[in-house]
Amino acid sequence: MANITERTNKDGSVSYLIRAFESERPDGRQNVKSMTWKPSPGMTEKQIEKELNRQTVLFEEQVKAGTVRDGKIKFQSFAELWLSEYAKKQLKAKTYTEYEKQLSRVYDAIGHIKLKDIKTGHLNAFYSNLQEVGMRGNSIKASAKEVFLKHLKERQLSHKAMGKLAGVASNTVGAACKGESISFVSAEKIAKALNVKVHELFTVVKNLEPLSPSTVRSYHRLISSILTKAVKWGYITYNPAANAELPKMKNREAAHLDEEDARRLLELLQHEPIKFRAMITFDLLSGLRRGELLGLRWQDISFEDETITISQTSAYVKGKGTYTDTPKNKTSLRPLKLSRSAFITLREYKEWQDGQKETCGDYWKDKDGRVFTGEDGAPVHPDALTKWFTKFRKRYGFPRVTLHSLRHTYASIMIASGTPLVVVSKRLGHAQVSTTNNIYSHIIRSADEKAATVMDIFDDVIIANKPPSKIRGA
Repeated sequence: MANITERTNKDGSVSYLIRAFESERPDGRQNVKSMTWKPSPGMTEKQIEKELNRQTVLFEEQVKAGTVRDGKIKFQSFAELWLSEYAKKQLKAKTYTEYEKQLSRVYDAIGHIKLKDIKTGHLNAFYSNLQEVGMRGNSIKASAKEVFLKHLKERQLSHKAMGKLAGVASNTVGAACKGESISFVSAEKIAKALNVKVHELFTVVKNLEPLSPSTVRSYHRLISSILTKAVKWGYITYNPAANAELPKMKNREAAHLDEEDARRLLELLQHEPIKFRAMITFDLLSGLRRGELLGLRWQDISFEDETITISQTSAYVKGKGTYTDTPKNKTSLRPLKLSRSAFITLREYKEWQDGQKETCGDYWKDKDGRVFTGEDGAPVHPDALTKWFTKFRKRYGFPRVTLHSLRHTYASIMIASGTPLVVVSKRLGHAQVSTTNNIYSHIIRSADEKAATVMDIFDDVIIANKPPSKIRGA
């Protein structure tokens, strides 16, 4: 039988210590497990009594079943347990890797606190701190000065040789030579390898922008997920993240190209190498996610029916490389009927790829029959496609859009043309129509306003046969 002790806290509130006994040990003594339950503000005496009884019965059953855990475990220790026992087995590799990165910052803030002692206030303070200036992990960037190029030329160092000497990737050296920003850490390694002070070779710039509300919320989702599992596993009785204060999300429109810019983009792409031209063109004409595009196989293509089937994705994680994964959700597994133009692009690309395959012979690397590959058949690194598109966009002065904006462009054109939202949602592979509605609400409003003018074709009939109104202001 469990024991209940009422306690008065320092702030005057009341809490209850519930103690239950496990089975006897060989020496005849009993192990005692305890938990503290605190009523929510505003609860009546009857509500407190009812909930206290429920908590007591539940706790006693957990003790008898041996499922009670000790809330004295520190957050970091439990999070590491969560990673190994749940996240690594259940989550996608890319999600798992992102969580690992985020947790290093979370540990600094609350890793030392015991689970049972974590309060909503701790989390509110952490989220507030994340929104302060200078909290970006990549807040310090470096841009190479002309003297850096001079050093490479004098020492006759190629990008690859410089990268090997400094212990950085050759494309990092290449980016620096093109005037692109690189991490300060990489800049330091390069300067050290050349035996020159980093400030002589690079201009250091600090990114003082605070983390975005969406990023702060991503930290909250991670912490809440961990604490929810702590409740489920019996370490604590409630999730303190449930009532945390989160930054408000700004209403941001999904960046996309209008029909005129989309047409111009397709026209300019015709003068680009087919390797990237085909991928970008097909992405715009299909609305696929980047991973879905790169995961396509020829066996997923039906030229006869002009349909494709999304059955896998391609992803990249540092240390693991490029790998095949399952789609984002169940609704992402979908067949798609595409335009004639999309299949003209595919046929042209296949001719090019078949020629590459013949040229490479035994050195052809593709074993899965992927549609989009490198020139030697190797999987396309997702970031390589993104970087190419960014350079292409800047070269021709397109609006500040990303590769993912092509998906938004595809959706916006469908909505503007009057395609039912449920159809748009299905083609995009969204789990719910509400997701589509939230992302494209501004486009939907615009289409609705345009639809309101459709019946204006009858204005001449109505106005011509209507006498002047006697209603003031009508």
